[in-house]
Order: sequence, then structure tokens, then C-alpha cells
Amino acid sequence: MSPVRRRAPRPGRRWLIPSALALALVLLAGAWFALRKPTVALPDPVVARPTVLSERAPEEIARIAVENRYDAPYALLRDGGDWVMEGDPGFSFRQSTLDDIVNDAALIASEDTVGDTAAHPEWQLSSFGLEDPAARVQVEFTDGASLAFRIGDSVPQETPAYYFYVEGDSHIYTVGTDVYEAYTYTRIGLHDVRDPALKGELIDRIAFSGSDPFTAEKREDGWYLTAPFVYPLSDAAVNGLLSKLEGLRFAQYVAPEDEADLSACGLLPPRRSVTLDIAESILTGYDADGKPLAETRLPAYQLSFDLGSSESDVVFYCLYRGDVVKATVFSSGFLLTQRYAPLLLTAPFNAPTNDLTALCVSAGGMTCDYSVSLRERVLPNNDFETDENGNTVYDVAVTRDGKAVDGEAFLSAYRALVSLRTDDPLPAGWQIPEGEPLLSVSFRRSAASRRVEVYPLDALHCAVTVDGVPYFRVEKGWGEGIAWP
Repeated sequence: MSPVRRRAPRPGRRWLIPSALALALVLLAGAWFALRKPTVALPDPVVARPTVLSERAPEEIARIAVENRYDAPYALLRDGGDWVMEGDPGFSFRQSTLDDIVNDAALIASEDTVGDTAAHPEWQLSSFGLEDPAARVQVEFTDGASLAFRIGDSVPQETPAYYFYVEGDSHIYTVGTDVYEAYTYTRIGLHDVRDPALKGELIDRIAFSGSDPFTAEKREDGWYLTAPFVYPLSDAAVNGLLSKLEGLRFAQYVAPEDEADLSACGLLPPRRSVTLDIAESILTGYDADGKPLAETRLPAYQLSFDLGSSESDVVFYCLYRGDVVKATVFSSGFLLTQRYAPLLLTAPFNAPTNDLTALCVSAGGMTCDYSVSLRERVLPNNDFETDENGNTVYDVAVTRDGKAVDGEAFLSAYRALVSLRTDDPLPAGWQIPEGEPLLSVSFRRSAASRRVEVYPLDALHCAVTVDGVPYFRVEKGWGEGIAWP
């Protein structure tokens, strides 16, 4: 038998797979480099070059003359150690504004340098708003020297700045908004404004007249609306109003009352007036060590604000203590918009249990009279129990028609009353119906008393009256589930 010849196996091409992978990587790398954006060379950051152009002590300045686009020219003169308005020695300056004007004239420093007009003959002062500038200031010094500078248009950049030019210097500079604002005040804008500087704790009465009139008064047990009707007010809401009055500030002086055009300012008559009754107070003086030196009693007085027409969306006129001033809606606008409705108390049962002395509940033909008192908690050693702050701990003692009842059960029922919130106003014109209310609760505290009654209103609501005044409604059925001991 002839032997069978077998073909020897051909060696495999194992190099093909690694080569293909390597080729793929080369192609991918080439594509990445081809598609990648070329590296951009970033410019060097722009660094401002502040320059001091003139530096003098404020005491070396004798006169500052200001011309700007918003008023007739005026000048400030040094008179000894004080500054006066030229031609009006009785002018009263707003100190912060005066300090800005003087300090910016003593130290004249730019924020940056735009360039030199000598190197750029194509540059014109008018291109920077410096030919007819926003302000031109002439500063004269006590040694006879002087200089003048101009403030031009705003610089078209992200950080607010204005073009600046010192006469006699060929460079164009920039300065910040503080310098621009200091020299673009009108003359009357430099006048001092007397702010009220009120203390809310001393205000006893607030009366709004004119549009939406109402009056609020502080009583022994809190604040009350007294006109157009009598109703308790929310302590938190009134405290918010008092805080706004404490922060009341005016923006600008206009003129004395006898020199102002009151009709043009909407003050003859005013559209609204606010009168505050300020309580008597004691002013105490202290020495350097904080020890009281003397006391002065300040009598009670009234303070009035007459509110006029609006000059713009944010500024309106106000007559205050014989001066017409400008006020802004940001700090004073509440004087125009305050209404009594947001001040009304929406928790009519607000007597704390440690001040509650009596409670009378009438419903469904049944009346319960409760007397409430506090009794010290006595320890086995006959000492009074105190809390962690050293205050005596009391238990509430309650009697109903002269008989003792469970104090905790009474407090649980009273807390249900305290939870009542009357946030929903009644329909306009609603009148109290004839007949008995569904629920009547009267309580007495050390300094006041109150009566709250509930009447049927509609299928879903009941009306609530406080001392006979209806204003709010609640959901029907409120108070029916309270268990009185």
C-alpha cells in the first residue's frame, strides 16, 4: 500500500492583527491632530495703570468751582476751617457729599491712561465728551496755584468709568463713577437733608389722612386700629411698619416751604399726609467711660409728613418740618402705599395664659364662665419650684361657675381657640344678622377685654366679629368640636 502524502500546514499570519491595530491607532491619531483646533495664543491681560496727577492736603484748597450739565455753575469757598457756598454763606452742606468733592480735588488720581493726544493727532476732545464735558472743575490752592480738569463720556467697557482730562496735560485718562458723581451734583443736591431718625418704641400713634385714611394707636395691651373702625392689630405687622419708619431717609433737599412752588410739587394740597405722635422720652449723656453724666427730659411731640406728586417713577416730593425734600420709593414709598388691611390681627384669641383672668363661652343655649389664676408650684421642702433660668413655675388654676375644673383640659380647649386664624375677608357690605351668634367667646386679661362671635354666613363659611366689628370669615363648623371642661 502506497503511503499517503500529507501537506504540511502553512504557517499562520499572526502579524496581521497587531499590524491592523497599530495602523488604526495611527489613523485615529492623525485624524485627531487634523481636526483639533490650533492653539490660540491668548493676549496678555490688560492691566490698569493708575496715575496720581495731583496730590495736596485738603487744607491747601481755597476754592472749588464746578460747572456741569445739570445746573448753573457754583463754587465752594474755604472760610477758615469751614466750607461755604459762594454767594450763600448760610448754605448747609450734606457732609458726606462735601467730603467727596474736597477729597477728590485734593488727590486727583486716574484709574487708567487711554493715551497721549500728542501721539494721536486724530484724537479730538469731542470724541471723548471732553469738549463739552459732563463736568468741568477749577481748583484753586492757598499758595496761588490752580488746575482744572474735565469729566467726559462714559468709557465703553464692562467696568464703569469716565474719560478724564487735566487741562494742560495732553493725556486722556479714566476715572471711576465716584469722581463723576461728586461733580455732577446740582447745587441744591449738595444741601443737607434732615432725616427723621425715629425710634419705633417711642411712636404712640400713626395717622394717615388724604387717600386711604386710617389711624392706629398703641394701647396697654397692644396696637389698635381706631379709624375708620376699632380693631386689634397684629404686633408683628405693626412692628414691621415701625421698622420702616425708623429707616426713613430722604434723598435730596429742594427748598424751604415758603420758597417752594407747593402746587407744582403736588403739596397744595398733599395727596396724603402722615402724622406721628412721639411719646415723652429721656435723653441721657455719658462720659468717656460710659458713665451717665446728665439726663434731659424730651416732651412729647407730633411729626408730620405731607406727600406730594411724583417727579419720576422712583422719586416723589415730601414736605417735612418746613422743608420740601425728595424721597424715593425704595426707602419712603411705604408712606404712599400703606393700608390698614395688612395690619389687622388675624389671631383674635391672643391673650397669653399667664395674663388670662376670665373666659366666658356661649353656644347652643349653654354658657360657661371660667375664672383663671396662677398658682406657684410648691416643692416638698416648701420652696417654690423654678425653671433652669430661675423663674418661678406656675400651675393654672381654673374654676367654672365657682367650682374647680381640670386646668390641663381647660388649657387644651383654650389652645384650640388660639389656633383660630381669620385670613379671609368678608364680602363687602355684610351686616351682622339679628339673633344669637353660633358661638360667643369673651375673655378678660389684666389690661383689656375682647369679645369674639361667630355668625352663619353661607353654606361653607361663618362670619367672625371682634368686639362687634365684622371683617373676616372662617370655614363653617369652626369651634364646634372644642371640649370645654
